[in-house]
Formats: sequence, C-alpha cells, structure tokens
Amino acid sequence: MTDDVKRRLQDAFDNAHVPADLAERTLERIEQIRTADQAGGSGQTAPAGRTHKLAEQPAADEHDPSPSIPQHRKASDDQPHLSLVAQKRPAASPQRRRHIVLAAAACLLLVLLGIGGVAWASTPYAYIGIDVNPSLELGINRFDCVADTRAYNKDGEQVLQQADVQGKSYEEALAAIDDALQDYLTQDAVIELTIVCDDRDAAARLESTGVHCLDTDQTGQVHCSHASEAEHHEASDHDMGLGKYRIYRQLVDAGMSISAEDAESMTMRELLDLAQQHGVGVAVHDSRDEEEHLHRDQEATAAAGEDAEHESAGNALETGHAHRRHTSASLD
Repeated sequence: MTDDVKRRLQDAFDNAHVPADLAERTLERIEQIRTADQAGGSGQTAPAGRTHKLAEQPAADEHDPSPSIPQHRKASDDQPHLSLVAQKRPAASPQRRRHIVLAAAACLLLVLLGIGGVAWASTPYAYIGIDVNPSLELGINRFDCVADTRAYNKDGEQVLQQADVQGKSYEEALAAIDDALQDYLTQDAVIELTIVCDDRDAAARLESTGVHCLDTDQTGQVHCSHASEAEHHEASDHDMGLGKYRIYRQLVDAGMSISAEDAESMTMRELLDLAQQHGVGVAVHDSRDEEEHLHRDQEATAAAGEDAEHESAGNALETGHAHRRHTSASLD
C-alpha cells in the first residue's frame, strides 16, 4: 500500500464516527476477506467454521467497486487502522459538559423571559369602568386591546354580550359599547367613565379616546374621573361598578344611610340627583372641563416661568451695573 493511500485511509477512519456494533461487524467482514485472500494465495484453506460465510460472498472482479486488499499485506499492518474503526466516540470532557449545561440554561432563560414578556404585555395595565345603569369594566393590555371584561349587573352583561369586545382594540370596543348603550341613554342620562391607570400619559390618552367614542354627539353626558387601584379593588369587592361605587362612598361618608345594594340598583343620574338633593358634593367632573382647566394651568405656569426668568435676568443685569460702578469708584 502506498503512503498516499494509507494516509487517505487514515484520514477517512479518523473522521468516521460509527456505532460500535457496526464497527465490530465491519471488522469481522474485513478479517474474513483478509483471511480468504491469504488462504487463496498460499494454497491453504480458510479456517473451519468460516467457509460457509465466505461462500455466500460474490467473487471480486473488475466491476466490483470495493477495493481489494493486497495479499502481501501483513496482519501487523492492519492493526493500527482497524483499531481506529472500533474506537468509540470519546466522552465529553468536564469543561465541554459545563459549556453544554450553561448553553441549555441560557436557552431556558430566554424561553422563560419570552413567556414572561408575553404575559406582561397581555395582562391588563389599565381598567376602564363604564356606568350608566349598565355597569361594566374593560381590562386593557399593553397592545391597547381588551384583555378582560366584567359585568356588575344584568344590564352590563347584556351590553357586553351584544358588543362582543373581547380582543378588540380599545377604540373599537368603546364604539361597540356605545352602540349597545343606546337603549339606556335617555335625554338626561349620564355615562360615568372611570380610568384606573398608574401611567399618567396613558391614562390621559385612554380618557381622551373614551370620551371621544362615548360622546359622539357632543352632548356632554360623559363624565370622566380617575380612580386608584385601591378604589378599584374596593368596588370589585362590593360587586359594584367603579363609577357607582365612588358616588356611593361619598354619600356614605357624608352621613347618608344608603346600602350598597340600593346604590347599585340606581342609575348614575339617580345617584347624582340624590347627592345634589342632600347637598353632597361629589367628585365627578366633565373631562372636557378638566382638560380646559389643565390647559389654563399650564399656560399660567408657563407665564409665571417667563416672568421669573425676566426678573432673574433683570436682577443679574442690575448686579452687573452695580459691580462696574463699584470697580470704577475703587480705581478713582
């Protein structure tokens, strides 16, 4: 065998990774062929017990693609190459196993973060209470879609069933609810929109969209207010819409004898009229009035800031003049 052939066979065996049983069968077959070639070249017969196996194999000819093994090859020449085939894949080193474990842990962490991220984005970050006589609530997720709904009375259940808002965008859901509320919107009806959201910018955006969708005819019948998470939980514990619950609490705090059941059965207009009759000032406001008031406050703050800036500049200029006069007097 030439050195080039030996090298190529050596490389082939080095790069081969075969199962142990396949390697064993291959070795056995090579040994059979080698023994047969040696027996044929020397005029000797193959050892007993192997003759029937060799007879089953077709004789090699010029068309046989498998390479023949030279007869003059010694058994000692085969041992280094044959042992390479039979070698099993070496076990991973402790360092390699550690890398594999760390990689698997990193993949698991990414999966958990992905699942957690989806849960975070899908969980409501804001709640919108809508009270007329129907009392219902929408949970809005980070995609500004309805992720949760709750009805606090039978009318609320009917509105939610008719509007079918689950999964809709916030604006689409409010438009559908506005259509479903038409049967309850008498001439003096009041829609109380209550926002529960810690993000001030998001709360302002939710309020603006809510008023725009529920007060399409610009009648001013939509009142909007903001509530804390604690008030939200209290209203839920009393099984009352958030808007009605806030009026109920103010009536009770003012000393009125009214049960939660009685307050829940009343419309928002009836609750407001009751508070007015007993001289109870309720913290309900028209969102457009507050927006205008907030705009006036911002303008006043900006004006005060400009006045303060001008005054500060004037003081600095006067200080400079005084310093120059003092310096001139010293030189004289």
